[in-house]
Amino acid sequence: MGRQRKSMLDRHGSFIKERIRQTPHLTLHALKDELAARGVEVSHNAVWLFMRREGLRFKKNAVRS
Repeated sequence: MGRQRKSMLDRHGSFIKERIRQTPHLTLHALKDELAARGVEVSHNAVWLFMRREGLRFKKNAVRS
């Protein structure tokens, strides 16, 4: 019944989009680790949901091409 909660990642959207632009093969886990290094502790799922909502694509894992 309520509105959708804002993501913690909304304020880091420009950083995330820039990282994806710079490194299109970046994995979700690597992006999560980069955010953690910046002091942003979020779950893997939170990163995935943000990416999906923003229409961004990512490499599924480091092993597959």
